[in-house]
Amino acid sequence: MQDPTEQTATKTKLNAQPHYFQWGLTAFCVIVLSAVVVFLLRWLPGIWQMTKKLLGILSPFIYGFVMAYLLVPVFNGLYKRVQPRLASRLKNGTGIAKGLCSLLTLAIGLTVVGVLLWMVLPQLIVSVFSLLGSMEYYLDEISSWVASLLKDNPVIERNFLQLYDQFSDQIVDWVQNIALPQLVSLMTGVVSTVSVLLDLFIGIIIALYILNSKDVFCAQAKKMTYSLFSIDRANHILGRVKYVHRVFGGFITGKLIDSLIIGVLCFIGLRLFISFGLMTMDPSYALLISVIIGVTNIIPFFGPFIGAIPSTILIMVISPVQAVYFVVFIFALQQFDGNILGPKILGDSTGLSSFWVMFAILLFGGVFGFAGMAVGVPLFAVLYSIVSELVNSLLRKRGLSEDTNDYRGSRQLDPETRAFVEAAPQMPPVSAKERRRAAKRTHAPKEHEKKD
Repeated sequence: MQDPTEQTATKTKLNAQPHYFQWGLTAFCVIVLSAVVVFLLRWLPGIWQMTKKLLGILSPFIYGFVMAYLLVPVFNGLYKRVQPRLASRLKNGTGIAKGLCSLLTLAIGLTVVGVLLWMVLPQLIVSVFSLLGSMEYYLDEISSWVASLLKDNPVIERNFLQLYDQFSDQIVDWVQNIALPQLVSLMTGVVSTVSVLLDLFIGIIIALYILNSKDVFCAQAKKMTYSLFSIDRANHILGRVKYVHRVFGGFITGKLIDSLIIGVLCFIGLRLFISFGLMTMDPSYALLISVIIGVTNIIPFFGPFIGAIPSTILIMVISPVQAVYFVVFIFALQQFDGNILGPKILGDSTGLSSFWVMFAILLFGGVFGFAGMAVGVPLFAVLYSIVSELVNSLLRKRGLSEDTNDYRGSRQLDPETRAFVEAAPQMPPVSAKERRRAAKRTHAPKEHEKKD
């Protein structure tokens, strides 16, 4: 039998040896993960095509979910008024109230969309075709205006008009041969595409089911959550879902209402300008510009600029002076939206600073386009809150402060007391002179010890 002392020595030698098993396991995991990454990169185009095909198949459900999600506030308002009356009078009053409110909500939503399309779409089509048809005339007007400004400088005038004629010829050619045919094909394609209309029709039916059964779906999701996770973890997940719903619902609904109001105010303002003679453009263009301003206003931060730039160019083609009036009007309108109307409707629904709002718009806009710019801010707000909560949880486990203000300045945490103390500046020497001084300070104590 082996002596206990020898057993202890053997264990010490084994512990001192390199952990070959751990190293091998780590190397194996790295190789497997590398193979998985290479496989994903190789098959990424195929995976993306399969994803697009799956999204195309599920497009009716996506349409239905989006419609139902936007109409939930209307449904809740109707249900609170209808349900108590029917429940007190009928045996199955609650179920009848849900079905009736679902139908009324969907009818209200379709009516609003239909009225808007009936009011805006025909006039918008007329405005676009009128603008494209008059493009050559407006370009000639700009050429005459520039020639009158540069009549005292014939050399500059000749060179500028030469470049301008080439540019205008390209614009007219693009409008006649590319823009108009594509616009016509787009309009006829949207109207005649049976699959899109069928998907929208199925989406309406799905939205009706979701509105009528949303309580059942929520209860089933909550039941599944409690079955898969512990009670504390399930409560945390449900709280996070409520937060996501509050951020997305409040932001998207509020932004749609805010953009609708801004579009209407822009239309009223432009019609007043035309009525008082400050603008001489076709009244039909007021609706086109208002639609551009309202739609782009959905995008936070950059929306006013994205909408104002093409609208200003459009008015500048007609009259540069009127374009200045328009810029001043849009600036005043956006100031009203940013300082008065927007905070009243949206409040602080995301809790993000201006820097992170700009970052979210650029990031998700670059990845998902216009849709990413529209929903990027609430999506990033959710991700930001998750990361903040994770960081605070790690700090709590270490017994450290969660207040960001405590970490300002040059103070550092003391390893022993875990309290903030002033940190002595320890900058490495940069110049040769500083390095010589540092070397003297380092060797001075050693020379003093040798003398002793």
